[in-house]
Amino acid sequence: MRALVFAQHGDPARVLQQVDIAVPEPGPGEVRVRLSARPVNPSDLLSIAGRYGRPARFAPRGSTSARPKEGPALAIAGFEGAGLVNALGPETVGPPPGARVAVAADGTWQEYVCVPATDVLPVGERVSLDTGCQLTINPPTAHLLLDGLALWEGGTVLLTAGSSAVSRMIVWLAARRGLRCLAAVRRTEACPGLRDSGALPLHARTAAELTARVGEATGGRGVDAALDAVGGAVGGAALRCVRAGGRFVSYGLLSGDPLPVPPAELIFRGVRVSGFWLPERLEELGPPARDAVGRLMDDVHTAVAAGLPGFEVAARYDLGDHPRALDHALRRGSAGKVLLTG
Repeated sequence: MRALVFAQHGDPARVLQQVDIAVPEPGPGEVRVRLSARPVNPSDLLSIAGRYGRPARFAPRGSTSARPKEGPALAIAGFEGAGLVNALGPETVGPPPGARVAVAADGTWQEYVCVPATDVLPVGERVSLDTGCQLTINPPTAHLLLDGLALWEGGTVLLTAGSSAVSRMIVWLAARRGLRCLAAVRRTEACPGLRDSGALPLHARTAAELTARVGEATGGRGVDAALDAVGGAVGGAALRCVRAGGRFVSYGLLSGDPLPVPPAELIFRGVRVSGFWLPERLEELGPPARDAVGRLMDDVHTAVAAGLPGFEVAARYDLGDHPRALDHALRRGSAGKVLLTG
């Protein structure tokens, strides 16, 4: 089967390659899924580049044709996908062959993947696999980020990367909690859609412009909380826009630059600064964690059925056309998710 792999960390466009490896066999308690859609997420690219929160799993892989059975250690890219259950392992109770499921696992940029039966998420017939392959990262992130802020009705939230899929989901969810979102965007084209979702778009191309726009929108008071996906100067500006005693949460590295956190923000203004990483947050949900995750995913399904936005697809590329897919995904201003198919 085809798989997109890398033998070392580096620029995804340079180190990612397609190889032919053996189809994996499901073990006890596992199901094998024939994947048909996989999003290209920022976390995927960070992992390939060696900038993710956990190291890639490099391991020797057997091959059917592209290389000898014993060869260099490789890591398969990708953390998310969707497709059809293809086979069940010995003594496995799980979705039957042919069931539509979403998968969150290491190495989804291949044609088949084996995962514990308890880890697959059934996808209803009314949900496309294009949407299903995006269910396990962005929607739970949006839910948990808002939950963590614990704001009262009427609170204000500043979002950097305001037109991103996660931000658009947060805007939609926040509106149903009576919260007001200020969504920072670099392009005016994103503003109408954000207004329709209930956000106040702030067109800001620089950190200074962001500070000014937030000041105007809040009458100089600042926001109750900021959710930052960018870091660098923009993240630093968002931090300064938080009122005394407010919350600032960093959950993304889009700029690639360090986040400046002046001690005065913490000491004299009492702004509470924290980070968010979905895998760690899921582990913190508490016992029984699986039940808590199940309730979270039930909430995700309910929101999707009610019209949760953020699942638009910009383009689809076959696994073999991954160079074009990566180029598209990294293009500044690209709207919608790039998917790998096949």
